[in-house]
Amino acid sequence: MANNHSSDQGMNPSIKQISIDQLQMGMFITDGKNDWVPNKNFSRKGMVNRAEVIEKIRALGVTDLYIDTSLGKDVQPTKATVTQPLPVPKVPFTKEMEHAKVMQSEATELISRCMSDIKMGNALELAEFTKISGQMIESLSQNHNALVCVTQLRQKDRYLMEHSFNVSVLMGILAHTMGYSGDTLQEMVAGALLHDLGKIRIADEILHKPGELLPAEWEEMKMHVTYGEELLQDIPSITTIMLDICAQHHERIDGGGYPRGLSGDEIPVHSRMASVVDVYDAITAERVYHKGMAPTVAFKKLMEWSEEGHLDKQLVHYFIHAMGVYPVGSVVELDKQKLAVVLEANPDDPKKPKVIQMYDLKIRRYVNKLAINLADERCGRHIVKAVYAESYGIKLRDFI
Repeated sequence: MANNHSSDQGMNPSIKQISIDQLQMGMFITDGKNDWVPNKNFSRKGMVNRAEVIEKIRALGVTDLYIDTSLGKDVQPTKATVTQPLPVPKVPFTKEMEHAKVMQSEATELISRCMSDIKMGNALELAEFTKISGQMIESLSQNHNALVCVTQLRQKDRYLMEHSFNVSVLMGILAHTMGYSGDTLQEMVAGALLHDLGKIRIADEILHKPGELLPAEWEEMKMHVTYGEELLQDIPSITTIMLDICAQHHERIDGGGYPRGLSGDEIPVHSRMASVVDVYDAITAERVYHKGMAPTVAFKKLMEWSEEGHLDKQLVHYFIHAMGVYPVGSVVELDKQKLAVVLEANPDDPKKPKVIQMYDLKIRRYVNKLAINLADERCGRHIVKAVYAESYGIKLRDFI
């Protein structure tokens, strides 16, 4: 059949030969070239619905294959598939911001209630996580700036719940930029929301210890991944993507992660994505034993760790591209010794976002809010550097 395929392709323009790197979910693999199919098993013909299918085909050593674009997605230009722009805002920021705050509250309360239920021996209701994940994706499509900004509204005593929410938002941003959509996108966001569920089985004195963990305590802390996998794997409706994200978000490209020490392509792409966004949110958070980093500093750390082989270098690039040089919700120092919060990225010139000036460094107090579009040449203003809001005692909740 493979030998006859070239003539079939000539008669059927919907049949295309692509490289394994171009294969993505939503494509329909045709059975034209099947040398790579083990034991002449033709069952691999069909729609690609899961990311792990792509990884399994790649693991077989496949370098190219055929798709039928009349039955599934066509090939997109390489640049578009990895740097897909975020949706143009359909709803004003201030309006969607109120919705985003409510969603953060509902999501964190859901996680808290879920953990209490598990302690009581009750089963986890996966449908609730799927539902709120869908709502988050809808909010990202309405005005993604609002949810990203909400991830910066933190409270130290609610780190676990807020971290899970933040990771799910960041996963949605990264996955959309990489071209994921539909059920797969929703599973990724839901999986991120559930990724730290296993921490419910970690003793409070270890989980909330205000200092460095002893070796034995650290070994127990690492067990949260296994505990989470155990809690999720018995749920009939759990998906592979959700389970993988929970079980593998601490695996590392160089094999130095846990719990299985997987490396490289042994780690599914959605798990590698979760690793990047999980680390980013953790290092930008202010905790009792950890001083948070400004986003620009955090990006540099992600790049360093990707160069050292801990994180997937390509995914780190995608994530930084998606977030922008100055992420929404981050605080920057402007000229004239003023501080401002970034409210909207500028894809045409990432160094000139829209901001709200709100703090005077000379008198160290809040001033009247002033909206500034740094891309407008008439404003004559510019960013000096990114700063960490907590260093100035600034609480974003005070004025957002």
